[in-house]
Amino acid sequence: MTHVIDLHNHAVTEDVVKFLEREGARLETRIVTSPQGRFAEIGASARRPLHARMCDPGARVVDMDRIGVDVQAVSCTPFVLYADAPPDLALAIAQVNNDSLASFARAQPGRFAPLASVPLQDPERAARELERAEPLGLHGVEIPARAGSLDLDDRRLEPFWAAAESLGFPVCIHPFEASPQGPFARYGLSALVGNLFDTGLAATLLVLGGVLERHPGLQVVLYHGGGTFPALLARLQKGYELSPETRSGAPKPPSEYLDRFWLDTVTFDARWLGYLLGCFGAEQIVLGSDYPLPLGPRDPVAEVRALGLSEAEERAVLGGNASRLLGLEGAR
Repeated sequence: MTHVIDLHNHAVTEDVVKFLEREGARLETRIVTSPQGRFAEIGASARRPLHARMCDPGARVVDMDRIGVDVQAVSCTPFVLYADAPPDLALAIAQVNNDSLASFARAQPGRFAPLASVPLQDPERAARELERAEPLGLHGVEIPARAGSLDLDDRRLEPFWAAAESLGFPVCIHPFEASPQGPFARYGLSALVGNLFDTGLAATLLVLGGVLERHPGLQVVLYHGGGTFPALLARLQKGYELSPETRSGAPKPPSEYLDRFWLDTVTFDARWLGYLLGCFGAEQIVLGSDYPLPLGPRDPVAEVRALGLSEAEERAVLGGNASRLLGLEGAR
């Protein structure tokens, strides 16, 4: 029987909520309760629910059982990453998040493999927090697509990449913009388009900036089906052939690094997911749900099973790939 692992889902623990009730003003975050429920309001326009399915591990397990998910690799809702906050404050909330996600997992043994958060805007502190999180039972790390002034090809991030590589932690990239500007502030485009654009740019910087070359053991998960990165690949490849500038940071063309990326299944289009499977291979695709946020598939497991994959391919996508990434096949 296939062991099903959801590698893209989110939580806000009650300990994080309590921290934000105390310190939220310093993070432009308000915890509010209305007849519609409890919410976190972040920055100029972002609003995220804080209902039982978001905050209570027991409530999540009911839904996991309903759709056939055995394990959630649970990460914080991306606003909790606070990539622009002062480093000391970002570290404080990362530590609360990591400690409480470890407790989250202990409350439902065998059902959660939590992912850490770190103050990426301070790479040395981020590296130390990863090292602290590993013995707590965390299995990877979620990061934003940029942190303050640091894009992902910035050499100042080297301590963080080295720590993630050394620990064998997959790095899961998830953008978030609390106060989008320009057209991204209209029509819900920050989540619908901006997240995909930012993911594609982040992956491109990891390749062309030489990060993957300098850290050959680094494993990167791109949520939302890899964002725009798969659509950019042919153009990046051509640019690498034609432009010395494009070749300046990486000794190999983009196509040589595809086996360093894993993409989730949150695409809303079976044809596009089929393209991703053909381009990257079934061994590089992992199940995702974006649970419990509304911008996710209703039945992600059924969607994969409807693709007509071979038994081995389906088993890899639904859980085998994630199990290897997260170190769940045996002790680290």
